[in-house]
Amino acid sequence: MDSSSSERDAVVRIDNASVVYGETTALQLDRLYIYRGERVFVLGKSGSGKTTLARLLKGRLKPATGSVRVLDCDPASLARSTRRSIQSRIAMIDQEFFLVPRLSVIGNVLNGSLGRVKGWKSLFGGYPTAEWQKAESILREVDLEGLGNRRVDTLSGGQRQRAAIARALMQDAEIILADEPVSNLDPELAEDALELLVQCTERRHVTLVVNLHQPRLARRFATRVLGLYQGKNVFDGPPADLSETGEEFIYLGEEEIARKENSEQSAHDPSSRTMAK
Repeated sequence: MDSSSSERDAVVRIDNASVVYGETTALQLDRLYIYRGERVFVLGKSGSGKTTLARLLKGRLKPATGSVRVLDCDPASLARSTRRSIQSRIAMIDQEFFLVPRLSVIGNVLNGSLGRVKGWKSLFGGYPTAEWQKAESILREVDLEGLGNRRVDTLSGGQRQRAAIARALMQDAEIILADEPVSNLDPELAEDALELLVQCTERRHVTLVVNLHQPRLARRFATRVLGLYQGKNVFDGPPADLSETGEEFIYLGEEEIARKENSEQSAHDPSSRTMAK
């Protein structure tokens, strides 16, 4: 991909951006461009900046320095009159799903269309027939057919995850952000949920950004892996390039790796040992 096509296809452009909480810099990115149709999986331990990055892209945070452009807009600085239409193009699947427990499954899915459905009737379930048909089609796509009238709080964890995916798909977003979407699922269900999410976004040529803790799943499903450590990008490349050493840089950091190597060297070097007195 040449530089001109890269610029044209970039749906996210971050340049010299930082996010600061109090006196702590939570995120510091010199340059991060994400391109249309990519599946970017972001790895890093808790506190590395993954959720901060997702909130920055969604417009829930404003950078302390630098520039953040998502779909050619600054998502945190939009006027109220345009914010809703732009935000509807960026869907978010949070770790806790944030479904409405008292609503039915299809009611939660229909909430994904609020960005394009106008009028007060939608607040009371008065969605156009086309939206109901679309929601039912998506429920079939995510294997929830026949469960549309059940309350969300009666579903299993895996089913709630599928309902959250369906709501995001209903939004017709160009970017889907998923922040630790499978952390509450057992390994088999987590893999199934990610496979479903990837398949659905591939059909729509949607850009997918997933925060994750499991390098194995990133290697399987990502087209590109980012590794964050203490708010900085320490790895950026295809999954095949993510070696065990790369994982260590992401989860331990360069200084900790150096201390580990020095400790191991000392343990195997008799001259470095001192005799007990």
